[in-house]
Amino acid sequence: MTPRTMRPNPTGRLDLTTVWRRERNRANQPERSHEPWCRGHGWMLDAGLVSVLSPLLYGDEFCDDSFFRFTSLSADTAATLLELLPQEYLANERQNDGPTIGTVLRAVVAHPDRIRAHGYVIGPGRCDERLTVEGVLFRTDEEYRLCPVYGPPLSTCDCDRLYTRLREEFGVDDAIVPPHELDTWFGYEWGTDGYHRESWYRAWWD
Repeated sequence: MTPRTMRPNPTGRLDLTTVWRRERNRANQPERSHEPWCRGHGWMLDAGLVSVLSPLLYGDEFCDDSFFRFTSLSADTAATLLELLPQEYLANERQNDGPTIGTVLRAVVAHPDRIRAHGYVIGPGRCDERLTVEGVLFRTDEEYRLCPVYGPPLSTCDCDRLYTRLREEFGVDDAIVPPHELDTWFGYEWGTDGYHRESWYRAWWD
């Protein structure tokens, strides 16, 4: 199976409006039960996120209409999301102990040629409806020697130095713990922005 961050963005367009309206209607049926903390279904529809997210998303291997991944969230999309998402959400939504979504989106906007975000969207069919960033892809002018993601660590590596650069230079600085995976990522060509199989790095939080 191709790793999630090496899959190109979809060429076809997802009819997210139809999917999410169907999911919201299904979730709001009287016989459906909800978690005590559920704040309702369809807030991303109401916030106008459909047109922003539709070009980014593709179906996942789980074949779940409420779960879609994105691999390459760029500066233009990040800027729009910063305008549309509630400030409380930007400040608090994070993938477990990873950085907040607001911090990542601002970093993508500030470094449009250096950083992309990847993650997933859970639609209105579930109580945990959300847009989540689980990792960042970033490019440097220097190569780093990293420990293998799976296998014994190297006796010496540049992992700490690379993560320090992500925090201090690129501003992804509010994660609770270091990335669970820090590795090299070989980028596919993203539309016409000129990056074709360049060597980037990926920081991912489980």
